[in-house]
Amino acid sequence: MKNRSLTGNRRKFLKTMAQNGLLISAGSMLPAGSAFAYGGEAVASDHTKRREGPLRIWLSSGLDPDLEQQVRSISNEIILVKAAGNAEKASFLPEIEACFGFINEADLKKAGNMKWVHSMSAGVENYLYPEMIHRDEIMLTNAKGCYGPAIAEHTFGLLFSLTRGIKEQSLNMTSSRWKGVDRQVEMRDLTMGIVGFGGIGREIARRAKAMDLKVVAADIRPLTQETTGNMVDELYDMNFGGLDKVLEQANILVSAVPHTRKTEGMFDWEVFKKLPEDAYFINISRGKVTNTRDLMRALDEGKLAGAGLDVTDPEPLPADHALWKYPNVIVTSHISGRSQYSHVRSQKVFVENVRRYYHGLPLINPVDKAAGF
Repeated sequence: MKNRSLTGNRRKFLKTMAQNGLLISAGSMLPAGSAFAYGGEAVASDHTKRREGPLRIWLSSGLDPDLEQQVRSISNEIILVKAAGNAEKASFLPEIEACFGFINEADLKKAGNMKWVHSMSAGVENYLYPEMIHRDEIMLTNAKGCYGPAIAEHTFGLLFSLTRGIKEQSLNMTSSRWKGVDRQVEMRDLTMGIVGFGGIGREIARRAKAMDLKVVAADIRPLTQETTGNMVDELYDMNFGGLDKVLEQANILVSAVPHTRKTEGMFDWEVFKKLPEDAYFINISRGKVTNTRDLMRALDEGKLAGAGLDVTDPEPLPADHALWKYPNVIVTSHISGRSQYSHVRSQKVFVENVRRYYHGLPLINPVDKAAGF
């Protein structure tokens, strides 16, 4: 029998949330009636009161006309500034309160009234310069979750190129040559290890489970299988040896970690040598999280059966770099996040956050500037 007093309190709580324009959904607070579909959790910000006076936003990145109109419809006190010349920036930056897209350190120093910057990408390493980090009054948000579906599909595109010999077959096609490949692998019952279990890692895991792969994952944050659902078989904390538990099982190792001081160069020889023989390595996060020299050593010594890289270090990969020559390496040009939907999803996060910022509501996808993601 249900506890009626608890049930009544819950109903009262939900009614109060609805009256304030908020609903609880999957651990996140989203606006009632919102069509918002992608992004991370919303958390409380310091901006908790309905604002007074104009809100000036600098669009340093382009915004689709219909979404721009949605921003303007929130309030006639929202002023969108598009000018980008140095002389023009000098005149408007001191009054700008929010920025959509990249702002460099020199410009941020001139923007003394800045309170919120939104990154069009999920990775924010280019934003984390001293001026941004040290100004506590500035909230940084990003496009976490917006590129996950496209990146997850690209992950399997890279993997299929290796396991099904598609790279070799494509080369044969350019010379009109009918020839098979020596090795083709069926992935059923293999184990995929995903390092970094945020929005991208989870999208990859969902697809992996549909393909009958065992999925193990590790993250630096304290996650539980209760919050991640049935998309992962085993979930480990990287703060307590979780990475090694993933490595000892992973026939396919996927990097989905952000680039931070802690993750730079983390995929090195010590990592690769702990993998089972003939494992595959896929990197769709950032090139600098991989030690390229150690990756090539693992390939040269036969520790890895192959590598699929959408990102590299250095990037762009120079034309004379040795990685281009490996028959068991497939390289794409940092394009995994692109699709007909991903850019629009990212813009919609910004539009929703403008609405929230203007009305003093918690913002979606806040970045921990100290942690770097």
